[in-house]
Amino acid sequence: MTDTPVATNAPVLTATGSILRREYHVTGIVSFAHLLSHLYMLALPPLFPAVGRELGVSYVELGLTLTAFSVTMGFLQTPVGFLVNRLGGRTVLIGGLFVNALAIGLIGFVTTYWQLVLLMLLAGAGSSVFHPADYAILTGQIGERRLGRALSVHTLGGNLGFLFAPPVMVAVEALANWRVAMMAVGGIGILLSLVMLALSGTLGQSGKAKARKQDSWKKLITNPAVMSLFFFYVLSSGANSGVVYFSVTAFKDVYHLPVAATATALTAYQLLTFLMVLPGGWLADKVENHDFVLATCFAVSGILVVLCGLGILPFWLVIGLFGIAGGLRGLVNSSRDVTVRHAAKDISPGTLFAFVTTGYSGGQVIGPALYGWLLDFGHPQAVFWASAGFSTLALCTMLSRRALPSRTA
Repeated sequence: MTDTPVATNAPVLTATGSILRREYHVTGIVSFAHLLSHLYMLALPPLFPAVGRELGVSYVELGLTLTAFSVTMGFLQTPVGFLVNRLGGRTVLIGGLFVNALAIGLIGFVTTYWQLVLLMLLAGAGSSVFHPADYAILTGQIGERRLGRALSVHTLGGNLGFLFAPPVMVAVEALANWRVAMMAVGGIGILLSLVMLALSGTLGQSGKAKARKQDSWKKLITNPAVMSLFFFYVLSSGANSGVVYFSVTAFKDVYHLPVAATATALTAYQLLTFLMVLPGGWLADKVENHDFVLATCFAVSGILVVLCGLGILPFWLVIGLFGIAGGLRGLVNSSRDVTVRHAAKDISPGTLFAFVTTGYSGGQVIGPALYGWLLDFGHPQAVFWASAGFSTLALCTMLSRRALPSRTA
């Protein structure tokens, strides 16, 4: 797709308008699918009490169903990127959404715990398609000058899925029961996959590569720039896990305030992260030096996190500064994604995004254990220092790409 003007003014306007309409349609469809994928990740937990009572299982057993979901999603994401490279993003996205939604909907019919586990494994397999397929479609169908904004809408869709999941699932359960709730949200995804199939021409077949440029594990793990981005995701996820999972408890111990008060700082952090995603897309389209945006935002955010954890500021000011730190993290999402898009010319975007974003899981493994250890040993301030340390290492890893050789052939 190009933005090349044609001979006369009227055709220019017509062509440009047609391109923009197509891009709006593609971004909207893909982002709504992304919203559903995130909603499905959190669809079951709000229903745990009812599900546990009816199936006679413990919360530990219910928690393992989420582990099952995450395992298949994480392990299959990069292989699905290879599949996108062969079949195209449209085909893989429609099929994956259908599988994901079908598995979620069928949970409403389970009668045993092991049926639930198997369906969550299947749902995780379906969920593995979204990063490789979505990014392949968006990078292939959206003009370069508007790609940052499209990626920000895509990110916002995922965030909205997380936001909507608890109230939607609880509300439907209250009106009917947990089984109807699972069947209802699953049915929406099945319907969307059928609509996408009917409108498949709009999505194109982005991501399908020529045979001479087939992706491989070797290309991924031997490309220094790609590996640096993978570790960037690991480290930035580790930094964020400290804030999201442990800041409320750490603030309680540092400032000697009730949890209800310290939770407001995390609320401010998450709210500003959410609100700054779309402005971040606009910024990514307007600037050329995305590394500078990443460096500035990560550095300032890390400093603010440490400052908030020192225990020397009035807590009302901590709430504001912590919110700004979150806003800076939201502002860089699109710049980060555009950077990934251009990291390696010989690897398709779907595979590239699939591989580097699995680093999120690595950060979720490393971070929580470290932060929990710091709290157990009575060092709540160190939680904020550790989070800032992860951010600093992530920043150094990202910037190191400039000094690394990049294989592009």
